[in-house]
Amino acid sequence: MIDLDRHMSSEYATIVVESTGTVYDTRALGFLLESYKIPDPNARRHEVKVPGRDGTLDLTEALGGVYFENRNISLELNGNAITSEHFQRNCSILRNALDGRVCKLTFSDDPNYYWLGRVAVDAVRLGRHHMSITVKLDAYPYKLSLDGSYDPWRWSPFSFVDGVVTHPEDVILSNQTKTVTLPVDPARQKVTLWLNTGSSGSVRVRTDRESTSAYHLLRLGRNRFPEVRLAADAETTLYLTGTGSVGIDYRRGSL
Repeated sequence: MIDLDRHMSSEYATIVVESTGTVYDTRALGFLLESYKIPDPNARRHEVKVPGRDGTLDLTEALGGVYFENRNISLELNGNAITSEHFQRNCSILRNALDGRVCKLTFSDDPNYYWLGRVAVDAVRLGRHHMSITVKLDAYPYKLSLDGSYDPWRWSPFSFVDGVVTHPEDVILSNQTKTVTLPVDPARQKVTLWLNTGSSGSVRVRTDRESTSAYHLLRLGRNRFPEVRLAADAETTLYLTGTGSVGIDYRRGSL
């Protein structure tokens, strides 16, 4: 578990409402990010107890590999730097804007990634010497790269240690099958894949790890495939078939 107090934590966090793109900066609201907690990833295991033998039979890999449960992230925001009236007003702003909504959460000490999940604005504590509010995020287990393959490349906050620049071309299909190759990923990162179909044609997709009959039909617009995972020892190939144009937008994820 990552558990940072005010002496070690990032100075602030930004929360973006996914549906509107509205940004809320804890500094602008007068809050100090006193602490935050990110639980360790919890693997979803599939085990069977077999009568007449020791231990359990682990079927996790046989059933598709290792997958993880959501992570319950919590932030404590300190309002001691502002008046109690100002604190109450800003708590209401957070509740009205964020409570129950899907949001993106970014910490200033990890600026290349964001956490995606549903927000709950929790307990408000008002005391003689202390004012704080707790914000919780029921988050997807992987943090996602701030820049997708279709976003403009930014020098800052690009990481020259593990950052990747990818800008794939749109795929144009005319009653045919084409392949798109995604790179090797030695870091065991997850890729969240969107396929954007820009025409009314019928296009289907599958990966090289699926059977030839396992094509998924794409609807017009934005199609999300969260479970595509890049291999650590081989490239991943997407097979696209049909008629239409397809844009491939993917974000790397990391535990």
